[in-house]
Amino acid sequence: MEFVPTDGRQVYCSSQHRIDSNNDKRKVIDKIEIDFTSRAKTNEKILIKIIASPFYIRNGFTHSIFLEHEGYDFETFHCIEFDEETNREIQFCYRYGIYLIDTEKKHFKIIIKEKNEN
Repeated sequence: MEFVPTDGRQVYCSSQHRIDSNNDKRKVIDKIEIDFTSRAKTNEKILIKIIASPFYIRNGFTHSIFLEHEGYDFETFHCIEFDEETNREIQFCYRYGIYLIDTEKKHFKIIIKEKNEN
């Protein structure tokens, strides 16, 4: 069926088509947000698991191999903060943050953000 606008402002042939188009656009945005949230929650679970591991408790750090093995996505995080003492970048997934402490050995430190911090 051909659609011929009767007004310069008219984009859709009916209000239902307008609603359907807007719903389709929203679904695309929702999918992006849902995928990001899912990856961020997975990262958080991985950090919780590793920080409680005997290796981490004993050594105070983890190796990138352990993070990669668990499926940690280094590209997914909510915010970046900088440690005031070391000026190192900390990438946070919710309350758990990770930062590189040894570039050569690829050792990472995990920190937990206090609940009362922003």
